[in-house]
Amino acid sequence: MTIGKTIFCLSFSLLSSLPGQAVQPDYITYENKRVGTLEKPYVLRTYVPSLELDEEVLAHHARGFSSPRYSPSNGRLSTSGSYGTIPVIPAAISVSYGPRLAYVWDTTECRLLYAWANGFLDMESHWGSPKSGRRNGNYSARLFGQVFYKAKGKPPLQINGKPHSGQVSYHGNKRLGGHPEFSYQVDGRTITVTVKPGPAAQTVEVQYVSSNESDVLHYQDPKTSFEVIEAKPGRVKILLSPNAAETHHGFKKPNLKIAEASAEAGRTLYTTYGCIACHTLDGSKNHGPTFQGLFNSKREFPSLGAVTADKNYLRESITNPNAKTVPSYTPGMMPAYPLDGKQVDSLVLFIQSLK
Repeated sequence: MTIGKTIFCLSFSLLSSLPGQAVQPDYITYENKRVGTLEKPYVLRTYVPSLELDEEVLAHHARGFSSPRYSPSNGRLSTSGSYGTIPVIPAAISVSYGPRLAYVWDTTECRLLYAWANGFLDMESHWGSPKSGRRNGNYSARLFGQVFYKAKGKPPLQINGKPHSGQVSYHGNKRLGGHPEFSYQVDGRTITVTVKPGPAAQTVEVQYVSSNESDVLHYQDPKTSFEVIEAKPGRVKILLSPNAAETHHGFKKPNLKIAEASAEAGRTLYTTYGCIACHTLDGSKNHGPTFQGLFNSKREFPSLGAVTADKNYLRESITNPNAKTVPSYTPGMMPAYPLDGKQVDSLVLFIQSLK
């Protein structure tokens, strides 16, 4: 459920095509809030929030721990500071049917985790804005919309009158008529699951089909209201009713207006604007020079000779980062951030404080 920030992530959607046409990738988009439709659901695999789901729901997920900071350039661990953990589901497949339904299917537990309406995923924290392309936060997508269903307790599917063992193995997914179908193996059979919008607002239709046609499938969930709408040998279809009420607003840029410049405000900016990704505070080398001991140190430039990293040098490096590139570092790596005077002064004060 929680993972360290050092893990890399890929986010992608599945491919789709119309009859008679070549397969076209539908994952190329500049929209951070793309959604699907009832006819063509949008499928995206990425890290999503765990929403404080029950421990029983995420029984097979590992738990992350804080890890020491390190320098990507030399692989050495830092002597101070650590990377925290992010409360996310790293094996999630998210599906949007438009305003009616969005849901998350977990490939570790092989079950529906939660569902929401009037929104989907806001990817700006991960993908960055279309204009800059810079990531604004951690790897997790942010939800927007109203969460109305959350999984609770142990897996609800029962096979031949008994709860299944829970020793599930995800098999894969495919689209049937444009709709995702998920498959997993448990107790010697394959279970396929489809999840679709229910007939009424904030309801979800879930169908389970066993590869063993003689199986009797039951659905048992004492914590959620549901209706069995079809029960046949080897299959069962149920309709889930709401059991939660949470509103999520997607990615919100933090309010970084500063009344008075300070080193403390500079530290907040250092974390928020991603300076932390390239500039260490402990002297170790990274993609950019360390901030430790930077103030009033000497910098050697082939065409300028020795330059003192005083306040003016720091301000120039922040507002016009490509004016002077320290030898051994790649030119053009740092973008110019739209900071006001007090924000720049706060960053300068913060760097000054790092002896």
